[in-house]
Amino acid sequence: MKTREDLLAEAGKDMTKLKKIQKENDMLRGQVDMLQRETDYWEHQAKTLEIRKAKLEAQLALWKGTAP
Repeated sequence: MKTREDLLAEAGKDMTKLKKIQKENDMLRGQVDMLQRETDYWEHQAKTLEIRKAKLEAQLALWKGTAP
């Protein structure tokens, strides 16, 4: 049977592990948030470039005289 000191030592180790896992969890959540912001930024950039491309293609068609 385990003594009170052994049980307290195990509880201390478990709390240390828990704090380590919580810290890692917080770090990973921060990384997920950062990646989501980057994803949103690049999606916005892609949409902006698609719009610019369409406008430039329309200007080119006018310049060539082949506009609808």
